[in-house]
Amino acid sequence: MLAPWQVSLAMRTMRRNLGRAVSISEVASLCRLSLCYFVRAFTNTVGIAPYAWFVQQRIVCAKRLLTDTALPLAQVALECGFSDQAHFTKAFAKASGLTPAKWRRETCASCAWAALAEDHIRI
Repeated sequence: MLAPWQVSLAMRTMRRNLGRAVSISEVASLCRLSLCYFVRAFTNTVGIAPYAWFVQQRIVCAKRLLTDTALPLAQVALECGFSDQAHFTKAFAKASGLTPAKWRRETCASCAWAALAEDHIRI
């Protein structure tokens, strides 16, 4: 099990670095643990492996950007730390059951910016 300060530090570090390729071994080092022990302890404490948790947080970031902005999907992918749009689409679909484009269409039908974007496209 991780100490509360280690859980907090690990999660905070991963959340603050969603847009860059922070390695789990970097996070383990910050927590003063070996990579192997950190992965096992994080999984036992949080209930999910650290990399899976990190990807989950990237998906949360992507959903927020998809809902709150009109950024293109490729830009959302990069902002949330995915290497490219294909990797983003695959991870997003695995996590949510929908592609990012379809999720955005279904979720953002009532978003103010989506209506403006639709009007702009029709003009």
